Amino acid sequence: MDLAYANNNPPNRIQAPIEKSGPNPDLLLIEAYKHLANNELGKAQAKVDELLIAYPNFHLAHLIRGDLIAMRTRPVTRFGAANNAPQDKLKDLNDEAVARLRAITEKPNKDLVPSVLLQLSDEQRYSLVMDAKRARLYLYENIGGVPTLLSDYYVSQGKLGMDKFKEGDQRTPLGVYYITNRLPGAKLPDFYGPGALPLNYPNEWDKLKGRGGSGIWLHGVPSTNYSRAPLASDGCVVLSNPDFLKISAIVDIAKTPVIISDRVEFITRANWNAERQSARRLIDNWQQSLTSTNANVALSLYAKTFKSAANEPATIWFPKTSQVLGKPGNSLKLRDVSQFKYPGKEDIIVSNFILDVQSNRGLSSSKRRQYWGKKAGQWRIVFEESSQIAGPRLESDPAQEVAKATTKETPKAESIAKNATKAESKIALTTTSPKAHVAKSNAAAQTEIAQTIKRWINVWSAKNTKAYLAHYAKDFQTPNGESRKSWMEERRTRIEGKGKIAINIDSPSINVDGNTATVKFRQNYQSGALMASSRKTLTMVKQDGKWLIKQERTGS
Repeated sequence: MDLAYANNNPPNRIQAPIEKSGPNPDLLLIEAYKHLANNELGKAQAKVDELLIAYPNFHLAHLIRGDLIAMRTRPVTRFGAANNAPQDKLKDLNDEAVARLRAITEKPNKDLVPSVLLQLSDEQRYSLVMDAKRARLYLYENIGGVPTLLSDYYVSQGKLGMDKFKEGDQRTPLGVYYITNRLPGAKLPDFYGPGALPLNYPNEWDKLKGRGGSGIWLHGVPSTNYSRAPLASDGCVVLSNPDFLKISAIVDIAKTPVIISDRVEFITRANWNAERQSARRLIDNWQQSLTSTNANVALSLYAKTFKSAANEPATIWFPKTSQVLGKPGNSLKLRDVSQFKYPGKEDIIVSNFILDVQSNRGLSSSKRRQYWGKKAGQWRIVFEESSQIAGPRLESDPAQEVAKATTKETPKAESIAKNATKAESKIALTTTSPKAHVAKSNAAAQTEIAQTIKRWINVWSAKNTKAYLAHYAKDFQTPNGESRKSWMEERRTRIEGKGKIAINIDSPSINVDGNTATVKFRQNYQSGALMASSRKTLTMVKQDGKWLIKQERTGS
């Protein structure tokens, strides 16, 4: 996911109803079991009947009702007393019953806070925290900076549990994610219920750790079901349809954090406040280090194992993106800070913020995401990415400077459209060949490539996915090592699920070497309230007389 967040929270938003659309099925179940424990079969059945009136396709409730009816004529010593019932189905329903009852008996105290939610920004009104062991998704509201439990929902996860690593392993990932889009049920098979909320898996940390796969969603269930077993999906997080609609109505695309954890730890507000302040000091110290006249002060906060998205060590990445920020006279400020403990065995804190830099050139703002890791008691930055979102660029780009010093510009190619069907931009072409005849040949290739890039952006903006995907080579190197088919399906879903799309590019350069070319530019993307600006590098090859994209990378 690009380092940009949507601003799609209506200023006078009315809070969606949380429990008013129907009775709480877990509470009715536990009341039925309490009556059953007291041998009050009539009252127990009345509760189950109430449940089935509200949710007629609730398979677990039907099974319990069958057991209650059987108890009137004979002893029932096991769950699911029906003769010849499929044992695998009975096990699924029993597991669901246990998980739902546990949700009531182990419900966290409202005065406690999940330790993973260290700090929410003012724009993050809600957060979702999944506890896999409890098969529960907790909805928290940001009230005065304190996460406050609003509601919780039963969920299903991957058939083989948690900690996804590769495509098709039927596991649900652990991590801090954001919802990238809303997919309406009308555009999806009935299997997904009333809709889906795709997550940005794999995120930057997943990619750094070599985790692959894609298509992790929050979604509903088929219309014939009310819910699924705790271990039932291929990796997605699955809710009942009424619960999905409640969640979908209030989350903010690209803003609402979704933390998926194996087991959530709940701590007192006093302990939470101490951990929150400790985490905030990390980025405050980083900000202060930027103003030091000694560049090594800031560099010392980066781990020796640091790698950027472009696989660069800190000694290369930091001077290129941060060192210039601390020039004399510059004023630095952090805002819109959010921090989370990253689920898993490692001690990781992910920090998100906007860095405002006031210089003699004006105000410049960049979105930052830092992953801090703890080794031998010391916190260091192990990964960071940055994307400018406003103001004059303060960051130097060594690659561009070298290009300016060693190349000459050829006439600009053509303008690229700027709106939903055209993304206007002027492509300045460069050549690195010192020989005139090679330069002439390269110039022709550059013009052809520029025209290809224009068509690529136009069909992308027009959401013509067939034409868009035709711009990629047969041997295209997918970002996460997934199959080309999986990547195409994921791109088709994301593009066609968007509203109006507008794309333009800045400062492109095209370097041709025979039948291979490298194209670099800054891509500015907007769809609805979602805006993203990032550097992009395309490796292109000429196949069957056409220039096609073989590799696509985002980042410095």
